[in-house]
Amino acid sequence: MKHKIKDEIKKHSNPFDIKRKRLYNEISKEMGFIYPCPEYISVKTLILRSINKKLPSNVTTFNEIPNESEYYKTERNEDFMIFKNSDLVIFQSPFQAKLFKKYNNDIFVDGTFYIAPKFSQQVFITRTYVKELNSFYTTSYAILRNKKQKTYKMLFNKLKQNSNNNIITEPKNVHCDFEKGISKAVKKIFPNINIKYCIWHYKNLLEIKKNELCRNEVNDDEKIFNYYKGISNLPFINPEYIMDIFSLIKTKSIEKNSCQFLKFLEYFYETYLIGYDMKIKMFIYLIKFM
Repeated sequence: MKHKIKDEIKKHSNPFDIKRKRLYNEISKEMGFIYPCPEYISVKTLILRSINKKLPSNVTTFNEIPNESEYYKTERNEDFMIFKNSDLVIFQSPFQAKLFKKYNNDIFVDGTFYIAPKFSQQVFITRTYVKELNSFYTTSYAILRNKKQKTYKMLFNKLKQNSNNNIITEPKNVHCDFEKGISKAVKKIFPNINIKYCIWHYKNLLEIKKNELCRNEVNDDEKIFNYYKGISNLPFINPEYIMDIFSLIKTKSIEKNSCQFLKFLEYFYETYLIGYDMKIKMFIYLIKFM
């Protein structure tokens, strides 16, 4: 049976498509074994080993990422790796490029660290919302070696070039977190775009920083707790009043000698208030789809 499994795996042109348990069940049935056969556990390692032999060797550094590969092809034999340098690799199929160009009223971008290769910093994803289908679609993947503004700028510039085909692509809105490198890079490539910040990222980051700097004061003092809630709800306030409210909360915190919370307010000011124009309603945007 083990030889039969090895032979079947060798026949597959794409090892990523092999479903281990399904393959085993099919061969078990073909050979007349009782279904489902409990011996799967005993040959599971063999199946994995045989599949891994068909896969390319593991990439351990950014520079080892190949410039060309059979795995960079779609089922239509279209290339979907569109750019690679020492800091960035971008994947976008022709179909994804069409979506990026056609449905460009709102572009949603975010980085994830959980699926990023060990030799990189993040996998960066762009998505768009197709109203007719009431669904989100991924329009590109990129592996980033760092989180520098110049890297983000290169990323958005290459996506713009790839989707153009001599037609100017100018998205209206980009929805992102509060990483300044992203928003500044987007503005340089798409000068007229609106930056709309995500409320989920905002509150999540505040919660992390609160736990790091002032958890005890916020949990033990009702007034400080209310001040913290006031800061977390600033996105829903008229931007013209944000600085006044922040100053009032800071004054009250000084009067209470809340040293921990004052450190939190200092972090908030340096992270979210410096460099943002409060007269423009781009401070934060509540994404209605989340």
